[in-house]
Amino acid sequence: MRIGLQTWGSEGDVQPFIALAAGLTKAGHEVTLLVSDNAGRDYSGLAKRFGFQLRNIPNPENPSAEKVERVWREIIEVGNPIRQAELVMKHGFDPLTESMYQAATELCHMNDAVVGHFFVFPLHIAAEKAGVPLAKVNVVHNSLPSSEICPPGLPDFGRWSYPLGWKLVRGMVNRIFLPRINSLRQREGLPFDDDVMMQSWASDTLNLVAVSPTICHAPADWGGRHSVCGFLNMPSEMTIEEPPAGLEDFLAAGEPPVYFTFGSMMLTNREYIRESVGIWTETVRKVGCRAVFQLPWEDLSVFETDERVFKVKRAPYKTIFPKCALVVHHGGAGTTQSSLLAGRPSVVVAHMADQFFWGSELERLGVAGPTRHRKGLTAANLAKSIQRVLMNPDMADKAATLGAAMSGEDGVKTAVNLIEARLRPSTL
Repeated sequence: MRIGLQTWGSEGDVQPFIALAAGLTKAGHEVTLLVSDNAGRDYSGLAKRFGFQLRNIPNPENPSAEKVERVWREIIEVGNPIRQAELVMKHGFDPLTESMYQAATELCHMNDAVVGHFFVFPLHIAAEKAGVPLAKVNVVHNSLPSSEICPPGLPDFGRWSYPLGWKLVRGMVNRIFLPRINSLRQREGLPFDDDVMMQSWASDTLNLVAVSPTICHAPADWGGRHSVCGFLNMPSEMTIEEPPAGLEDFLAAGEPPVYFTFGSMMLTNREYIRESVGIWTETVRKVGCRAVFQLPWEDLSVFETDERVFKVKRAPYKTIFPKCALVVHHGGAGTTQSSLLAGRPSVVVAHMADQFFWGSELERLGVAGPTRHRKGLTAANLAKSIQRVLMNPDMADKAATLGAAMSGEDGVKTAVNLIEARLRPSTL
């Protein structure tokens, strides 16, 4: 089949589609992937290596670094997930909507079927208008309503509270997204959607939940169109990233360190990084541990640390996380599942949106210390969460057990099989 894919967002939203594109290509399909990466990362090298076509759909406004920093600080300071979503849409999605829709329209005309990030409603509309089979990929499992899942952004008071909670959340989501979605639908002569989470974010044919079954068991009320395929992780044979020089020696020279990363949530601004390094450094001092700091900066020497800390710009999580005691991270879907796949417990410092949910999920599984918020984060409260993990060997044991179970899964293969079974024209 000719299969088109489209995604938008951070690296954690793009990497699953890179893995899926590679898997579909390996299975003999002709694949084109459209990417709108909010940090402008270039994935063309991976596309060339794995044999699929890639097209970048950049933000036409090309915002300055100063504006990006200003908006990002506002998102963190606001704290409220609904208000954060509004800011993300206003600054990160709305400027791209028209160019994404035009690209999606072309994608639908070129392919037998399309697969999109659940958030990318322009592809949904383009596929509906063109009559092309559509599947969605959900990178978090609380974007699909269920009587068995706590609604996002709300405290978990038990299942008795979920129906009212979902009504509240769906109402707030509809207020933010429906005007945007229905404006484009009206322009294209399509009937209005009434519910974002059940219509605009979900395919009638297939919704792939890219979460390990060790974390998410498909609720009975999801029905047959929602399938938990597993983590869409790059297979080992596809991994090309090497550890930075000196890291392996550091790991071997003492007790397993704590790995600190805020991933795509870390601004590429020296003063912001310095602020985070200050919190991390004081945390390491309080805990008395060794550490690896991941920082998005070329000259890492500008950030002062002591001999207990090794600094990296990037590191291959597959090979490095298993050699660490635990991972402090932002709670992105990719980093969360990478830490669990490595069999290591976590401490989540949530910045926004679904990251708070991922923190609560890891706590539910018994493999994480108390989740912290980036807003108001201090070395004292971060150290307490880390110490809770280090002093509780049961967390490490549970994480190792879950990691072993995840290692036997193949989310990409499962997703490819489902796409082939559900989206082939002869089966529709």
